[in-house]
Amino acid sequence: MGKALLGRKGNIIIGTLESKDIVTEARRIHNTSPTATALLGRLLTGAALYSLTYRGTRPKLITFELLSDGPVKHAVAQVKGNRLRGYVKNPEADADPRGGKLDVASIVGKGILRVIRDNYVSEVPLVSGEVGEDIAYFFYQSEQRRTAVGVGVLVGEYGEVVSAGGFILEVLPDATEKEITEVEEKLKGFSVSRFLQDKGVEDLFRYFGGEDAEVAEETDYRYDCWCTYEEVEKLVLMMREEIKEDKVVARCTFCKKEYIIDLGKK
Repeated sequence: MGKALLGRKGNIIIGTLESKDIVTEARRIHNTSPTATALLGRLLTGAALYSLTYRGTRPKLITFELLSDGPVKHAVAQVKGNRLRGYVKNPEADADPRGGKLDVASIVGKGILRVIRDNYVSEVPLVSGEVGEDIAYFFYQSEQRRTAVGVGVLVGEYGEVVSAGGFILEVLPDATEKEITEVEEKLKGFSVSRFLQDKGVEDLFRYFGGEDAEVAEETDYRYDCWCTYEEVEKLVLMMREEIKEDKVVARCTFCKKEYIIDLGKK
């Protein structure tokens, strides 16, 4: 489970998420390298936070897709209700740490961030490859929302997920200079993954909002793939002319579950 809180203080909307269990499950399924774990964890966290702060009726399906020229090539995170799933095309992509941090940008390189809400698609160029800044840029360019986005994953010596989570702070049009300055001061030198090492999502929310900030919504997200035999069978049948065998073993990209499709009976 990953607990998320949504609320506000004055003219600042605050969304926070603790996602250690979600990222741990993603790492287990995909056997990702430390740097790929951080990338996928950040993308999953960012997609969940976007869902949490979505304006109006939330889409049935939200997809964050990162396409790049770096070693990882392609990464996807999807949200359906409170369920998350994702993958990276090259889970072995890795890099030496830089400045004491996992160098996610080096396995991403240049590319685009594509966000799909049901059938509505938006794309923005990657500005850093660190995911958080790229999501904030998407908010500004595609939705004209001024946000600060922080997503982080702390990976241990043996590749285990020590902490993971993130935040979105949206500055509303009526925000005062004082409110904006307070947010900027809170962000200076702040590391969300380090903060969540020994604190919880409520502490993260209070760090940005203070004790008087109102929590309007609480959501529990989880890594839980929604693939079905029928969906996989449909995809296999679409490629039937290219398949010579009567039986096909198909594997879900998101959860690695295998399905045996008997084409001889179709």
